[in-house]
Amino acid sequence: MTQQGAPRREAPPLAAIAPEGVRADRGTAPRACTYGVGGYTVVELHGEIDLVGRESIGLELDRATSPPAPAVVIDLTPTRFFDCSGLELVCRAYRRVRDRGGRLRVVCDSPLILRTLRVGGLLDVLCPVPTLADVLRED
Repeated sequence: MTQQGAPRREAPPLAAIAPEGVRADRGTAPRACTYGVGGYTVVELHGEIDLVGRESIGLELDRATSPPAPAVVIDLTPTRFFDCSGLELVCRAYRRVRDRGGRLRVVCDSPLILRTLRVGGLLDVLCPVPTLADVLRED
């Protein structure tokens, strides 16, 4: 708290305090990494899944869920932050997979993200497992 009338000191921009050659947003920028394994299309969600990444992540999930009878795994283990925008993306992917007669699995081991899924009413619907190996073992 500053004294009334005293000038506020502004924090330096992140780029100014990050070590040279290291991006300040490293690890937090939302992105999706998609690959196939065991008959599934796996979409790993990296970084902070919020309003900022909704469009790019949504496009990747739409691609994965667009074929007839898609088999999709959404892997949230590399996710650092997940809010209601992330819930909306996962819910949309779930509906698209269900409507196309496919199957959707979610991989998540983060207590905070699991709590967000529970509060959003998706925990019992999605039944997340802690590892991708668990998904592959269940088939």
